[in-house]
Amino acid sequence: MRRNILILLLALMLSSASAMATDTRVLTMGDNNMVLLDEANIRVFPSRVYEYPNLAIGQFGGDDFQELGIHWKFGTDNPWVLGTYFSKMAIGQPTGFYDGTPFGHFTEDLDLTNERIDLFYGRPNLIANHNFGFHFGYIRASYDHEDLVAAEDYKEKIYYYDFGFGLTEANGDYDAAVHIAFGGWTDEGVNADDTGVVQSEPDGFMDLVAVFRKFRQINPEWTAIFHAGLNLGKRGVKDHGADAGPVDWSTKNDLITKDSRFSLDAGLGANWTPATNVLVVGDVGIAYESVKREETWTTAYSTPAGSQEMTKTDIIFPYWSIGFDADVFKWLDIRMGARSWWIAGKNEEGGDFTEKYRLAVNDTYLGFGFHWGRLHIDTQTDPDLFLRGFDFITGNGGDDDMNAQISAAYELM
Repeated sequence: MRRNILILLLALMLSSASAMATDTRVLTMGDNNMVLLDEANIRVFPSRVYEYPNLAIGQFGGDDFQELGIHWKFGTDNPWVLGTYFSKMAIGQPTGFYDGTPFGHFTEDLDLTNERIDLFYGRPNLIANHNFGFHFGYIRASYDHEDLVAAEDYKEKIYYYDFGFGLTEANGDYDAAVHIAFGGWTDEGVNADDTGVVQSEPDGFMDLVAVFRKFRQINPEWTAIFHAGLNLGKRGVKDHGADAGPVDWSTKNDLITKDSRFSLDAGLGANWTPATNVLVVGDVGIAYESVKREETWTTAYSTPAGSQEMTKTDIIFPYWSIGFDADVFKWLDIRMGARSWWIAGKNEEGGDFTEKYRLAVNDTYLGFGFHWGRLHIDTQTDPDLFLRGFDFITGNGGDDDMNAQISAAYELM
């Protein structure tokens, strides 16, 4: 069972109150990307980048400075914004939807640092009184090895290109976006003393996402948000080294695996401002995902040759999320959030068995926001800070980090 099956579709945001914000703020308020207006919107709705010019944004996690982005503003009469992001976060080797296992027979660790750049472009009133946005994500890593002594040569490459197009109504009443991505790999070379052979090939590698949201201000305290999303994807591999016995690379298509994914999500969220400098958010919705795997094999893989189909279906009915952001001092905010997915799922594998399950997956979040002039720092904080206190006071000497994630934004103005 996958806990992140709809992360992209659920990672949207919107709010009645504009605030300097980051990925960490959205997470600690219940992972409410759907109902918070936030700089992190640009990952889903690229047209929102125009509303966040002159920013420098850093993401920290996993004991590392993971990503830096700068939003550049050009022009005065008809300005436009360019966002440039460079990341150190690992992307990983190509995997299937069904069980997340890697495709291919890669020799080198190409998944260590694959991401080259993310670019965002935003311009106002470009299409029928709508702000336009564009995103381009570029991932590519390759390794070409030639051994002149042992004659063991191999060539490996991973690539993924992500294109996003978005429109935001000039008054900000609604957003729409479409993301189209495709990728693949090259997997040639040595394995078990063989050289110069094609070990595996991609057989479909694409993603299509369409998202929409609209909000309506009910009164000065309440704003309602409707949102919906669609996600389609394909992954496939032609494996030439899936032999039952000794690997014979001369046989092709020993095992062909094709994965497909369909998911749909719709929900209704709200923003409530019961007092000055207090924001409460909530969201409720329904989501559906179906992942199907089709396998076809020759006698080189298993006798007799044949095929089978496996399907996993998850209905999240409903999903809930709540969170709040409230000031403690002028320079400090506290944030808490929670998310609950009520999942009903079914697995069917090749007519051999059917598995059904019912469960709720709950997550809670704690965070703080610090503000000093133009600098804004958001943290996802370990609850042990409250339960144990600081190590230098308690002497516990724990190994846990104080914060699991930190985002920093500086206004360049």
